[in-house]
Amino acid sequence: MNQKHHTRVDVLFVNPPSPDGHVYIRDINRSGRRSREQTIWPQTSLAYLAAVVKNEGYTIDIIDCIAEEISWNTFKEIIELIIPKFVVINVITSIVSNDLYTAFLGKYINAATIAVGPHISSLPEETLKRFPCLDCGIIGEAEITIKELILNLDKEESLEQVKGLVYRDKNGDIQVNPEREFIENLDELPIPLHELLPVSKYRLPYIGSNYTFVLASRGCPFKCTFCRQPIMWKRQVRKRSAQSLFNELKYLNKIGINNIMFHADTFTIDKGIVIELCNIIIREKLKVRWICNSRVDTIDSEMLVLMKKAGCWMIAYGIESGSDQILQNVKKGEAATVAQAKTAVLWTKKAGIKVWAYFIIGLPGENHDTVNKTIQLAKTISADIVNFAVGAPYPGTELYDQARENKWLESESWEKFDQNYSAILSFPGFSSDDTIQSIGLAYKKWYLRPSGFVSLLKGINSWKDLRLLFRIGIEHLKISK
Repeated sequence: MNQKHHTRVDVLFVNPPSPDGHVYIRDINRSGRRSREQTIWPQTSLAYLAAVVKNEGYTIDIIDCIAEEISWNTFKEIIELIIPKFVVINVITSIVSNDLYTAFLGKYINAATIAVGPHISSLPEETLKRFPCLDCGIIGEAEITIKELILNLDKEESLEQVKGLVYRDKNGDIQVNPEREFIENLDELPIPLHELLPVSKYRLPYIGSNYTFVLASRGCPFKCTFCRQPIMWKRQVRKRSAQSLFNELKYLNKIGINNIMFHADTFTIDKGIVIELCNIIIREKLKVRWICNSRVDTIDSEMLVLMKKAGCWMIAYGIESGSDQILQNVKKGEAATVAQAKTAVLWTKKAGIKVWAYFIIGLPGENHDTVNKTIQLAKTISADIVNFAVGAPYPGTELYDQARENKWLESESWEKFDQNYSAILSFPGFSSDDTIQSIGLAYKKWYLRPSGFVSLLKGINSWKDLRLLFRIGIEHLKISK
């Protein structure tokens, strides 16, 4: 048993065990999935909630079963040892039955069980109906709700006034309270308890291990039909100030964490904040190595040069498709065109920053010609690493509603909603099998080129990296089999 988790606590925050030994990505506002890249995401969202609850005087712990490779049997031993009064569970759609076994174990020790994340936010009543062992779910932004919920439960007070909550009343009936207003100023949130996370266990291709997320903003003004962020943030953009971000970087530096990924729907949405942050990092000579995500129409060459100087070494771009028509179909936006993608990657590489390019296959309007355009774009833009994902219509997205209306859905089973492994959209002339076969073809054509293979080798800094990249390659190349 992991000896780190042996002290009794009031509130236990859980990233549940894997159902099958594979790595799964869970986050409080992102679509979860099985990770073909063996990426282990930091549970910074849970660290935020833990910081809020700790400030109310409760003892807390975070158990990241994915990062620490804790099995269900071991987790059961741990939870029986520490006997928390409250168990807070990070839940994703594709393995929801697995995740909510945590709630079953929680009820076994008589704890109150609480779910967070986009699944419970998009399907609150349905989830509580399906899983009787789940007491409550937090809908949307969780920090204020989790504080009020635990305080009320601890005092055995009514939950009627707790906004942003789905719960069972004393009669066992499911109640959905009014939604909660967003936190206007994200700078008011406490610094997450990164020190409770198994940071050394987190890993990402190229960046390696020992990294964490720093939340930069919440919300995105764009209208991509496949994106789940509107479920949580309603497209209302709220940004942390440059000084607030720097303060967290400085704190992380003091506890020995210098590898950072800025976590945001679009980190570069506000150029002013990015530029100010970079200038502070440079002026204060803070040693930090960071990556971020971006849209191809939110950057410029001058900002990229400054970002590089301030420690940025990789940017992940959601390019999605090599077809402008597909981009229009999913409301990617007028400016996020194929031409702009080529320009953005060119500027980024010229600034000395690596590029991780994300693509999606199986979106509305897809056909074999558009797939070929996507593969060709991926091969020609000089990205350092690529990802080809399945067009997944997650519940709560516009794509999900569109799929149901047009009868594109092959399954309503929540466990089939996984953008890495399960295609459930079938279009006239382009089936779900075509999507899977096309993704396998895309990976083969990208990685089996000399330049693709060389790109992988550049990410190797140790034997551990070599083993990881070998596993990634096998996963990529066997998808169409």
